[in-house]
Amino acid sequence: AYSHSMLSTYENCPRQFKLRYIDRIKPPGGEEWIEAFLGSRVHEVLEKLYKDLILSKTNKLDDLLIYYNDQWEKNWHKGVVITKKGYTKKHYKDSGKRAIRDYYKRHYPFDRDRTLATEKLVYFDIKGYKIRGYIDRFSLAGDGTYEIHDYKTSGSLPPQSKFDSDRQLALYQIGISEQFPKAKNNTRLIWHYLLFDQTFESKRTASELRDLKKNVISLIKTIENDDDYRPSEGPLCDWCEYPQYCPARKHMFKVNSLPPNKYLKEKGVTIVNKYVSLKSRLDELKKEERSIQEELALLEEVAIKYADKREITSISGSDHILKISRDRIIQFPHPSDEGRDELERYLKKSGLWTVVAGLNTRKLASMVKRGEIDGRKLRAILKFAAEEERVTVKLVRKRGEE
Repeated sequence: AYSHSMLSTYENCPRQFKLRYIDRIKPPGGEEWIEAFLGSRVHEVLEKLYKDLILSKTNKLDDLLIYYNDQWEKNWHKGVVITKKGYTKKHYKDSGKRAIRDYYKRHYPFDRDRTLATEKLVYFDIKGYKIRGYIDRFSLAGDGTYEIHDYKTSGSLPPQSKFDSDRQLALYQIGISEQFPKAKNNTRLIWHYLLFDQTFESKRTASELRDLKKNVISLIKTIENDDDYRPSEGPLCDWCEYPQYCPARKHMFKVNSLPPNKYLKEKGVTIVNKYVSLKSRLDELKKEERSIQEELALLEEVAIKYADKREITSISGSDHILKISRDRIIQFPHPSDEGRDELERYLKKSGLWTVVAGLNTRKLASMVKRGEIDGRKLRAILKFAAEEERVTVKLVRKRGEE
């Protein structure tokens, strides 16, 4: 069966999807990101809160915080990874306590709705494809609306548009509607961003749910027809648990574990370092070339003025000659120039549009110069043209010079 997390994994990186769900490779070393560890502990507290409420037991806030602390210490292990510099285990643990405290104070005495289930499994079918997932909390509000709750311990707040297009809870709505038919068009999707004490809501229309089903089927077909599973590099790569298996990361993973004396001698490292050195030299040469081109352009202007002043067309150097030539060229309007649209309409009307390849101005000017357009059409076309002088500077070697 497919889940929202499986589909999201494929969208983020097909290779990670293959390693996790097809090859079923377990992450080495038993590592767990501190953010995931924090989320699990807070979820456990809220699950206990609402499971006990179903049996009419209301936990005190202090009791829940004790439970949180016990779960934190019992589950803590040396594989928990903290990547953010300057943050410690205590920072994350305290943020979880604050989230629980804020949630409790906001929702106490927990009588706004009736909890129907916590960690509820939904398992359903979309056109032959099995979909499954777990709802953090499923409830029935006082106004008769079913509610699907999702608890987040993310460190950032998304915009409302994210919730209005969210796939996960909308899929759960499709699944829950099979067990609770009244929920089909009467469900509220609710996200609790616990670290910010913020709640977001959204609803789905029947049309939106139909479109979602089509999109999910399309994505699943893409997954099942993929025989390559190429890695997709991005910011999430730093959080991936499979760097040693990924074509885009395995070499980095390998060499980063080498001591400095072996690292610099590793063949792949030497290839890249040599490439960087040559590329840097090439960039410097290109920069120098641009500077020289600018200087040559200035010298051409000086040469033209020198030749004009002396009424000459060639300037002699030690073993080369600069030849200055002038000719008149016909210039037609460019796409953004005034008169361009009118010229295009005339060319289409006169049958010349295909002849000049959809208004290739260079070709049109060449046809005019060679006399390939008859007199009447020529006179009409020339109304859109401007005649300009073109000055060319050419360097030639003197005769007899090697």
